[in-house]
Amino acid sequence: KWGADLLRLWVASQDYTADVRMSENVMTQLSEAYRKLRNTFRFALGNLADFDTSDAVLDAEMEELDRWMLARAAELVRDCRRWYEAFEFHRVFHALHDFAVVDLSAFYFDVLKDRLYTYAPRNRARRSAQTAVYRIASALLRLAAPLIAFTAEEIWKHFPRRAGDPESVHL
Repeated sequence: KWGADLLRLWVASQDYTADVRMSENVMTQLSEAYRKLRNTFRFALGNLADFDTSDAVLDAEMEELDRWMLARAAELVRDCRRWYEAFEFHRVFHALHDFAVVDLSAFYFDVLKDRLYTYAPRNRARRSAQTAVYRIASALLRLAAPLIAFTAEEIWKHFPRRAGDPESVHL
């Protein structure tokens, strides 16, 4: 009924040091969280449609907000890698979800819409936003791949890649 990725996400979201809960309500809430993660990637892919990795803006030339969000994403990556190493998958899931919903969707993506939708395609400020979205989405996709394996692979097929990037997100 729920699919393999949602079941994997449920397992990863549980703190295995305490009692594990499973119910229709838990899965319904989790499917909403999964949908929000998917929508985050959908927004990123939609705004990277005309972006090639050769269009990327150098860090020193990026808008301040974009650099700040990249720094926040780097903190998330550092924390999630540490939690993966400690087998604290529930912390990875919750951090990814919170970052996608609060930091990205409710704030950053909302602010970026003007730059992404109204600026000229080759405008440096627009390319700065696309560079940040590309780098953040790439990091989130790699962090989420163990949790939502099939969805991550599907996203990877449509994600802008550099020469030499692996054929699969799992590689």
